[in-house]
Amino acid sequence: MLSFFKGKPPECWVIKQIDDDLLHLCGRGLATARERPKARQAKLRSGRYEGPVSFNNSGLVLNSRLFAALVPLEALRIDDQDRAQWRDRLWQVSWVPQRCWTYEGRLTTQASAAGGRIGLISVEDVAGIRAKATPQAAAPRHSQLYGLEPLEGITTEKGAQQGQAGNRWSGPAAVGGRERRDRNDR
Repeated sequence: MLSFFKGKPPECWVIKQIDDDLLHLCGRGLATARERPKARQAKLRSGRYEGPVSFNNSGLVLNSRLFAALVPLEALRIDDQDRAQWRDRLWQVSWVPQRCWTYEGRLTTQASAAGGRIGLISVEDVAGIRAKATPQAAAPRHSQLYGLEPLEGITTEKGAQQGQAGNRWSGPAAVGGRERRDRNDR
């Protein structure tokens, strides 16, 4: 009823990681803490906002500690070539997919041609894990395959008797000592 007094939560750009000349950007979010919108906006501008961040496109609500920075919309501008103007610098932008929003390790980038244009996508950096893995720890790559020919004609004794009696649940399907039964075969 009196929702017009509350005001809309301030929108912000959610930055997952800041590299030398690259911003790993999650997208737009809303600062939804239980403070007045003006107080939240002031904290966003000063870089001191702590609290929940909800995402417009997914309905997900995450804690601000998962992100490197939350920037008010007017403080960061993005152009057509995925370059951002922020803090009087020009940054390259790498878009972070939703699966990486809660990842707490380093991110790296990959080139992607999504939507007909080439851009950067952030992915989890697994180089440290790969370096720790030893070749001996990997499972052996050989396997033995056996044909099904030796199993043909094997049935249980009871299954063979039922097969002779014309029961539809016995015969070659009853392989390896197990047989199928229906409710009336008790």
